[in-house]
Amino acid sequence: MLTIEDGSGVSSADSFITAAEYEADMLSLFGDTVTASEPAIRRAFIYLKSLSWKADYPFPTLGGTIPSEVKQAQSILARYEVANPEGLQPSVITAQQKVLTGVGNISWTLTGLSGVDAQKASVTMAIDLLKPYVHDSGKTKFLNRG
Repeated sequence: MLTIEDGSGVSSADSFITAAEYEADMLSLFGDTVTASEPAIRRAFIYLKSLSWKADYPFPTLGGTIPSEVKQAQSILARYEVANPEGLQPSVITAQQKVLTGVGNISWTLTGLSGVDAQKASVTMAIDLLKPYVHDSGKTKFLNRG
């Protein structure tokens, strides 16, 4: 059973949304009639925890009230996790961050960002909802693995 954070600092909270809220979001946003996946909902909460939240919205209480956009973003992230198991967990593969640009004297050119931020899933529908609450960079502040 999920333990819901309501903005008051609930001990051991592992979600902003209930299973019923997730199911309602899936129906209203995507027309999907689904049964909630509590593990995916929890992983979406951990993903949210890894974001760099603005000082006005400290995780997990978000200043005392959990905005509806944050709850909806968690539902969207959980749906992504259901469709792509472990998809919210970054997979850092350095070979994906460079291209071979010289053969005589072998040389590589870095492409884009490196590290966890480059390999973290970006579910734009959810990230767009979170823009008022997280820093513009959206970079990972820390990451729990389990």
